[in-house]
Amino acid sequence: MKNQVIRNFLVFIGFWLLIEVGINLFQNKPILNNFPWEIFLMFLLALIPVTTQIKDKYAISIDFVVFFIYMIITGGYDNLSSLIVLALMAALLTAITMFIARQFKKGQNL
Repeated sequence: MKNQVIRNFLVFIGFWLLIEVGINLFQNKPILNNFPWEIFLMFLLALIPVTTQIKDKYAISIDFVVFFIYMIITGGYDNLSSLIVLALMAALLTAITMFIARQFKKGQNL
């Protein structure tokens, strides 16, 4: 794999996965309990602008909508204030994802 940034990020995800599975097995919990789904989602969404020629504003829109729906599904919906908090969290995760995507793009130039 020529892109060292993506390879290093995959190694990071692999180690995190092993640590989480080890903790879950040690505590007699199901293997996928406390699984880092957000990290996998960030990684997959960060690959969209790297592998396609999509503009950043479209990638940001896609990321925000996907994260917002994910936050509603996992975080729950009570009232308008919870939607505002979930939207802020989706915006934060979108910013982190776009930062990761920019690092992936820089890694292609190494």
